[in-house]
Amino acid sequence: MRFHISSHHTPNNCAVHRGDGTATVTDWRARCEEVGVEFVAGGGCNPMHMHFMFVEADNMEKLQTLMQPVIGYWDVVITPVRAA
Repeated sequence: MRFHISSHHTPNNCAVHRGDGTATVTDWRARCEEVGVEFVAGGGCNPMHMHFMFVEADNMEKLQTLMQPVIGYWDVVITPVRAA
């Protein structure tokens, strides 16, 4: 099943500026591969701290694992997408 993942964080919750030693994900395509999710497309607007991805996964647990590094710092919305 395909999903749209949108995420946003405040400048204060940006891993670049937090300085608390929390590792940031710099390559979402590689992160998807690592957890068994197919990365379809993605991008973002770094100055606005907004990101998005279209992915394909066979269950929600993989999506939770995918986003685990940013949960608690980012607002994440995962929406199922039907293929036309």
